[in-house]
Amino acid sequence: MTRRRRSTVRTLLTGALALGLVTSATAGAYAGTSRAPQNHGTVRTASADADCSGSVSLYGTLADGRLTYSQIDPSTGNRLKTHIGPDLGFVPRALATLNFNTLLATDASGTLYRIDVKTNNLSLALMSAPTPIGTGWTHDKLVYDGHGHLYGTAGGVLLQYLVSQPKPAGSQHIGQRRVIGTGFVLKALASTGDDRLVANTDDGRLLEYRISDAGTWTSSQLAAANWSGFSKLVSPGGGLYYGVTAAGGMYWYQDLNPSDGAGSDIIYHNDDPVDLSGWTQALLSAEAETATCVGRQYSYVLPHSAVSRGELDDPHHDYAAIDIPVPTGTPVYAVTRGTVGHIDGGFGNGITLTDVNGVTYIYGHLDSRGVATGTTVAPGQYLGKSGNTGQSTGPHLHFEIRIDGVKHCPQQQLLALYDGATPPAPSSLPTSGCSY
Repeated sequence: MTRRRRSTVRTLLTGALALGLVTSATAGAYAGTSRAPQNHGTVRTASADADCSGSVSLYGTLADGRLTYSQIDPSTGNRLKTHIGPDLGFVPRALATLNFNTLLATDASGTLYRIDVKTNNLSLALMSAPTPIGTGWTHDKLVYDGHGHLYGTAGGVLLQYLVSQPKPAGSQHIGQRRVIGTGFVLKALASTGDDRLVANTDDGRLLEYRISDAGTWTSSQLAAANWSGFSKLVSPGGGLYYGVTAAGGMYWYQDLNPSDGAGSDIIYHNDDPVDLSGWTQALLSAEAETATCVGRQYSYVLPHSAVSRGELDDPHHDYAAIDIPVPTGTPVYAVTRGTVGHIDGGFGNGITLTDVNGVTYIYGHLDSRGVATGTTVAPGQYLGKSGNTGQSTGPHLHFEIRIDGVKHCPQQQLLALYDGATPPAPSSLPTSGCSY
């Protein structure tokens, strides 16, 4: 966890503890070292920030019927605020966010309510008492896609409704009930955009569904296993997924290409969760399509907390390379998209990463490699753990850049990535005089 993130978490905890969302026992877990739950981790890990903008607005309800509102920074996964609002007067069974000020919720008897809310930086309140607008809504899940379609499941049947007003008053504004299909026995359900849904199952699969204008559907398997640990799943769009475990931890993920129907490019932030615990809401819902993300070209090669910026300004070598002193076992990440190779000899457990332009990045002296040779990786993807193997006099990461066999000084690239700035092109980096 970075110093910046620890400071942010401590600030948030002060407000959250005052609101009663977390307990003082939970506070110790927030401030400690983050650790991904073992029941849903995969080989991908990333700590670098995603290139995302907009907002992540999440409404929820506690077990006693109180409303909550949380906001998360889509580019870092940091929780910005959490408010706890009033008692709704009933305990919701399903919840969907139509827009920033309008929610739909059902109760145990099947009554559908419209909830008009108002929130700011300091508080969460109701504009008026929840308005009953329908009966017979026995759905166990409700999600809204942001484009006029409300989806729900009931007894494994997926249903679609047309919402024609931002504040529906009744069946005249929520109608055209359509059965999409059967067999939708899902653990959690979210919408990622226009007629697109994502869900996890009890056997650990992560699935995407796309619904056509004719009401037919297709599905894609984004992951075959390891997603069963999430009791709740939400998405603000942009390829961002947020999952909440039964223990109340929230973890975040970015699908670099959410339109390809594949999950091989999902970046896992298991080492940098939104929160380790404290998400005690019985229901959680995201405002649709409020975040947008663009693919990253570069990513910093280490966790920001691993070493001070000043270490990157030290050449360490009398040639164009850098040795970064970090403890054995520090995660190492792909600096850009490329193909992995393995090298040995003086580099010990070494990795090469070659991009589409033929630029090769060398990671030397790793304690262990985490990706196979020939693998294509994305920026920020986990490569392995730093170490002290090969011709090494102490734990560190050796990093260098080669173009047609010529070494280019990596420091200015690393400094820019550390600062979150656009790095210079590798070909523009000097080949000598690497003292800064």
